[in-house]
Amino acid sequence: MADKFGRINVFISSCVTRSIGLFFLFFDTGNGWFLCISGILTALGDSLYSGTLDSWFVDKAKVINPNYQIDHAFSLTTSLSTAVSLLTGFVGAQFLANINLGYPILAGAILLLCPIPFAWGERKFEHPAQLKSQNFRHAFKAKLPNLKSIKDIVRNNKTFFCYSLAFLPITLISTGPYNQWQLFFQQGLKTVQTGWILVGVNLLGIFGAYIAGYLLKIKRQIVLLTWLTIVNAGTIIFAATVGLKILAIMLFLIHVLFTSSDEVVRYTILHQQISGSKRTTLISLNNTLNAAATLLVLGINGWLSDVYSIGVAWTITAILGLLLTTMGYLIISRIFKQKMAATAADDG
Repeated sequence: MADKFGRINVFISSCVTRSIGLFFLFFDTGNGWFLCISGILTALGDSLYSGTLDSWFVDKAKVINPNYQIDHAFSLTTSLSTAVSLLTGFVGAQFLANINLGYPILAGAILLLCPIPFAWGERKFEHPAQLKSQNFRHAFKAKLPNLKSIKDIVRNNKTFFCYSLAFLPITLISTGPYNQWQLFFQQGLKTVQTGWILVGVNLLGIFGAYIAGYLLKIKRQIVLLTWLTIVNAGTIIFAATVGLKILAIMLFLIHVLFTSSDEVVRYTILHQQISGSKRTTLISLNNTLNAAATLLVLGINGWLSDVYSIGVAWTITAILGLLLTTMGYLIISRIFKQKMAATAADDG
């Protein structure tokens, strides 16, 4: 859809869809259907957003400057978006939520509509001939990927998919803490006090995204990714098992710092591996794989949390994620070494 009808148009649709989904959640009166509709709409909005704005940003930057390097691009954009999350998240959690738990949801629904006027002005840079299609069904069907096109995409981007698959087990490390940290640190407290932790989460997220730009200068990328994974898994394991709450919070914040760096590094590496014009499609395929992996991990993590505890769930999934991710990186390293050896032999 983004390739055919324009990335900005799909991004605007994403904002509207997610906003409507949050409005359904805000006006929920206890009816389960409202919750289901809200979940479907917000999930659909997230899917529409997948890869659109990032791909648009990279391609437009390269139009303005053909020599533009993307090494620092995602570091900068992640830092800016995290700074906004710091302000809105703190106000929502520490103030609005203590007045009414529905107010942060209402604020989110309204804020999602704010970028639309700015995005609307960028529509002129899309391809107008594609946006004026008279037959939506025919145009959409014409762009649906078939088996041959998928094979061509995979054949031309083997390195991209190697990295994409190797990154999947990281969801085992990050999914539990990302979705449950507020519940983990809120246990036993009647008032919402996680807003202050959220300040640390966002500040360290900004700093982590910033230093990612420098980490990307390290030539041995596999070694860098492996160390980041070890630190991220280790901090979560210790945070989940240590008995002192303040120490657990500090370890969790260190995890946030390096997870933020790791995310930017991985995302930048993925974009660097793309060849051809199907950037949005490839990033969306990667996000689809991640969504499927996250769905699986959420089920595993939820079951472990119910049967044992959140801390035990974090520990088990972090250890498993560390082992699988390290194995994936070793496989990638071996494949690339063999490829380099074969290239050197051909040159010789």
